[in-house]
Amino acid sequence: MTDRFYNNRLHSIVVIFGAAIWFSCLLPLHAQAKDSLTIKYNYINTSPQNANIYLNDILIGQSPLFFMWDSNSVNRKITIKLEGYSSIEYTSPGDEVFVNKSFKLIPLPGYKTKDLVFKDKSFAFHKPFKFVPIIISSVVTAGSAIMAYYFKSLAIEKSDEYNLTGDPALLDKKKKYDLIGGISIAVFQAGLCALIYYHFIE
Repeated sequence: MTDRFYNNRLHSIVVIFGAAIWFSCLLPLHAQAKDSLTIKYNYINTSPQNANIYLNDILIGQSPLFFMWDSNSVNRKITIKLEGYSSIEYTSPGDEVFVNKSFKLIPLPGYKTKDLVFKDKSFAFHKPFKFVPIIISSVVTAGSAIMAYYFKSLAIEKSDEYNLTGDPALLDKKKKYDLIGGISIAVFQAGLCALIYYHFIE
């Protein structure tokens, strides 16, 4: 009963902690544009983003952008430019204290937009895999690992029997199995190095 109580309590703490992290990440994203009015900054966003924002023909940054009016400027003309899209011009009315807007950019006719995510179904390596060396080195690595475990187990078994009986023949077998196990370990290491080389380096 006590363990169940503590498990339920731990589960509740994890859920509450996870929800707190989720809300702390979500709320700033949701309130970013709204907060621009509170902190007395202008906010311009575009879809797609990273468009150049000009204030009175002077580049002031890229979208999404927070900015302040130039106290010396009378005209407040905002121009939005992005390669392959129609430019947008927006003049802030005299009674508009702060700008808080998002604009959807329209592609120019015949312009092929660039994918932000590159689609490539080929391997992420400059050269194709050499499957034959990879398969051989995999088989050698796996087989030598099994052999090393098997013969080392036999060596331990014969060592235990020798300690009980004192039979010299058992000691000879133990040494033989140790030798084979050692060779198997060496082959395993070589096979593993070859596998790494052909899989990641070559």
